[in-house]
Amino acid sequence: MNVLLLNADYLPITVISMRKGFKLVFKGKAEVIEEFDNPIIGVDKKFKRPCVIRLFNYVNFPFLKVKLNRVNILKRDEKKCVYCGSKDRLTIDHVIPKSKGGGNTWENLVTCCFKCNFKKDNKTYKEVGFTMSHKPYRPTYFDYIHKSYRIETKWRKYLGYIK
Repeated sequence: MNVLLLNADYLPITVISMRKGFKLVFKGKAEVIEEFDNPIIGVDKKFKRPCVIRLFNYVNFPFLKVKLNRVNILKRDEKKCVYCGSKDRLTIDHVIPKSKGGGNTWENLVTCCFKCNFKKDNKTYKEVGFTMSHKPYRPTYFDYIHKSYRIETKWRKYLGYIK
């Protein structure tokens, strides 16, 4: 189980482990905003099992960015080829090949199956006649949270979901 950590102004910061979240609450650095139904049972006391916690003091965080790497590209593209939708033998493809000036950027790298990558070769997807299921984009940190963690129902209102 994970805990959603909110800043003092209720903006989500990150997702942390249950252990780390409990420590922050126990040390008096955070308060439990939402809790799981089953409490943590100590020797002589029951404690709330945190689901969402809020820091008492505002922490100035730099803008959180998602690192450009293979795992995060696969997460962004939901582990499917953007050209055919296959989930088998996935690779990373340059939309505009490096030889034609394409770089290693979020907007130029996509998940691609081996078959489509082989067919595309050193051409752009338009030259081969492919269409993409979605345009490649730089994911925000919240996109990363949505694709990386099981979203607890109690987190939804803090992450911008509509009830």
